[in-house]
Amino acid sequence: MSSGNGVDADAVEPPGPADPVEQLLREWPELGAFGVDWLRRWAPRAGKQIVGMARVLRRYPWMAELIGQGPVGLVNPYSVEAYVARDGSEACISLFGWAYCSADGGVNVRRLELEFSRLEPHEGGVREVYRPKRRSIFARTKEYVRIL
Repeated sequence: MSSGNGVDADAVEPPGPADPVEQLLREWPELGAFGVDWLRRWAPRAGKQIVGMARVLRRYPWMAELIGQGPVGLVNPYSVEAYVARDGSEACISLFGWAYCSADGGVNVRRLELEFSRLEPHEGGVREVYRPKRRSIFARTKEYVRIL
């Protein structure tokens, strides 16, 4: 049966499988900070890690803005770490050995040197707790929980 425009309605093929990177970007637009080329390179090998990164970026949008400003082509998804202060007062993302931390959504760049403190039970699993290597005798030491 032919439609009025000369195209056989029965001959229309369904669209092919969606591009996995485009699907990832539709579900997690925050990943656009890394760029399509970076996602094409890493998504097949590090899909779970990338989704974990997307969750953190959604929770802390300033991190996505920061990543979009840098040379992300050099970032390995397994080298990205994120921490949140136990009291929730600060969140940090670590790239290239530098931690970028924010207490109020504004980014304060500083070196964050943490040392492992302990494992603690959390929601049916365990999570890592860290503390700064150098503690100030004047300031209460913050503990950081690794979220990525």
